[in-house]
Amino acid sequence: MSSRIVSFIEEFARLRPLRKKRAQPGSNAIPRGSTIAIIGGGLAGPAFARRALCLASETGIPIRVELLTHHNCNFCAGLITDLTLKTMNDLYGLSIPAQVIKETISEVIFISRHGSLKLPLLAPLTSVLRTNKFSQKGFDDSWIDSVFKGLRTFSSFNVRRNARVTEISRKKIGSGFLVTYEKGTEIHTLDADFTVIATGLKSIQQLFMQRFISDFGYQPPEQVDASVTEIDTIGATHYDFSGRILVIDGVVEDCLVAFIPKGRGWLTVTGLGKVLANHHMEILFNNPLVKQYIRLENVVDHLRCRKICSASVAGKPARTFFGDGWVMIGDLTGYGRALKDGYFAALRSADLAARALICHGPSEASFHQNYFKPVSKLSFDNQIGMMLYNLDQRFVNGPVGKLLFGTAHAELRRDAYGGLVTAALRALFTGELSYKMILALFASGIGSHLLRGGKSAAI
Repeated sequence: MSSRIVSFIEEFARLRPLRKKRAQPGSNAIPRGSTIAIIGGGLAGPAFARRALCLASETGIPIRVELLTHHNCNFCAGLITDLTLKTMNDLYGLSIPAQVIKETISEVIFISRHGSLKLPLLAPLTSVLRTNKFSQKGFDDSWIDSVFKGLRTFSSFNVRRNARVTEISRKKIGSGFLVTYEKGTEIHTLDADFTVIATGLKSIQQLFMQRFISDFGYQPPEQVDASVTEIDTIGATHYDFSGRILVIDGVVEDCLVAFIPKGRGWLTVTGLGKVLANHHMEILFNNPLVKQYIRLENVVDHLRCRKICSASVAGKPARTFFGDGWVMIGDLTGYGRALKDGYFAALRSADLAARALICHGPSEASFHQNYFKPVSKLSFDNQIGMMLYNLDQRFVNGPVGKLLFGTAHAELRRDAYGGLVTAALRALFTGELSYKMILALFASGIGSHLLRGGKSAAI
């Protein structure tokens, strides 16, 4: 199959960015002058703030938005898809400041025990850091600073930085909320009518979230172990990451690893499936295929924070993630896109939740109809995504993985852009296609290869 046909299939089937829809407030729209407390200053929290302010302006309903944010980590990962960039522009009217962009990625190198594949991308990925640290500009901070950019509104917006939330409680049944937070040595309380929580999966073990779970019945999503670390690569004797990332599958058992460059001298390493340890890092950097792109002796000595941080991603969705006057957004719902493109999922959930609250009111019934139902449409597709991930972890180093690599190599020999299996692998890393489409491409590509009499051995 020619590259022209494959790229046409990808372009035709790729997911479309979110676009603005006309605000149509119902009879139960949010009361005028309401105060909304948003907890979390990553992507979803500021996205909700901007959409709520925009919708309030369109509907003529003044509101007060208070964003509480507290950074205690560099939030290392940060790979933004073309789908997310277009959604930021089309729906939010924002773009990434040039000084935040660390690298533009046009190629993925896929490595397993069967060999390596070079996969050119249909659309580039953008590599960023999350927060301002190590004298580097971060995406999250610029995103917060952009919430009010270009808006003409009679509503108000305030950011409470370095605010560590300790408790969220109701004033009384059916009323608003008291959000207690620490700022330095002082304790403050914010009186809010409605509460939006966008603190990410890492916050679930914090005391205020455990209390919230107990008091409000929130049931977090099931999680898959992950990890992340930052590496200073200035001392590398060989470095060939310009415009590319490495995805390393099965070299560390039961783990999918990504090497993401953030400009010369900076490399993010993420692991999905387990928390990487120091000896895993040595295994990765001593792999002959990896050494074709980077040679760095004693890699553990080059960890910027001297540690590998544990993390997690949602594997199965949360239950009871909204109620009268409160709602969870972003990763806390588990209803994004399993294992990939958390940025797009955050933008989508923020838009839907803001529209539900502003236009249809803060009741549990409103959130169920206007928030839960739309986000839950991804449930089946995410189940397929988790199935593909589990199959990969089980079979990547066996005959099935060998067949997959053999098929992809055969496609790339016929055409540098590849074929159906190559397109499926590419979409796993870029988030451009649904998992249903990815599964169909895998099945069609491998079936076609076998009908051609293809061999399973990779070359």
